[in-house]
Amino acid sequence: MKKFIYILFSVVLLSSFFYFSQNRMALEILKTEDQNLKTEFEFSDDHQLTNIIMNNQTITFKLDENNRRKSKIINGKVVEKYLWQGDEKLYIVTDSQNNVLREYLYKTKYDTLPYGMKVNNKIYHFIFNKMRTLRVVLSDKKIVKTLAYDKNGFIVQDSNPSLKVDFSYAGGLIETNSKLLFFVEGVYDTKNGFWVTRIKNDDVIDNLKLLSKLPKNEVYLCSDTLDTYYHSYLCTNGSCGGFYAIDYMNYFNGRGTMSDNSKYFHPKRCELIHLENSIYDQNKFSTCVENKIQSKRIKMFDALSHNCHHEVEEIINSCKKISKREEI
Repeated sequence: MKKFIYILFSVVLLSSFFYFSQNRMALEILKTEDQNLKTEFEFSDDHQLTNIIMNNQTITFKLDENNRRKSKIINGKVVEKYLWQGDEKLYIVTDSQNNVLREYLYKTKYDTLPYGMKVNNKIYHFIFNKMRTLRVVLSDKKIVKTLAYDKNGFIVQDSNPSLKVDFSYAGGLIETNSKLLFFVEGVYDTKNGFWVTRIKNDDVIDNLKLLSKLPKNEVYLCSDTLDTYYHSYLCTNGSCGGFYAIDYMNYFNGRGTMSDNSKYFHPKRCELIHLENSIYDQNKFSTCVENKIQSKRIKMFDALSHNCHHEVEEIINSCKKISKREEI
């Protein structure tokens, strides 16, 4: 009996070690060149894009310790530098002399898409569509820039190219010389519609396309291992949200808030929540869920007593109560 318990414990321990040691955000190299455009790609040891060689031009990206782009160098000359907040939140772009070119503005420190930017002390506001794609830029409530894209995300119309914005198709960061889009989940070529690098389990552009095409007011419950841990989150009306710990070093009696999981919608991990129409008002239920998953209110997070799974269950139950039809 003792031997059996020892073996069982060893199997559980080894399985846990294997599970938590996997890096599900590790990038795979899918393309090393584009023969049609005579472009070559070079990468770091952990598959981050570092060099683009095209048209007798070499574009080099210097990376920081978190694999975020620190600067862009063209033929040996620094043209831009980047300051970040978190893994994917671009904050400030400067020139080689550290003069601020663009400062991006966020409603809260937990948002990943900005509501606008500041350029030369002037404020611009952004309008994104359900795909997280930048479509319109406003200044003083007047349209100063519009963007249109083809099916691959390539910009086919820019009404004001002199007003540069880094955010582009599907919320990716555009590199204007190569037309590549940079995501935490990989690098995407908008000219040809292929990924240069990508994480193994997700095509975040396809995921956003699927999410944007869902019928209005449908609500989906999603569950999967997205990074190291198994997460639950809800999706409706073009957006997804899940409850995450703010301080990753404090998973017990800590703090948490809703995070945007829209890039990770997929039928393989999401199921439609079916409600009895005679009992619940689907529109009210969807609206309630949408408001709650977009809320940035800080709440208690505890890995055992109130984690993402508890939060999802709490949202579903509270929104069911709100949307329950009155008995006649």
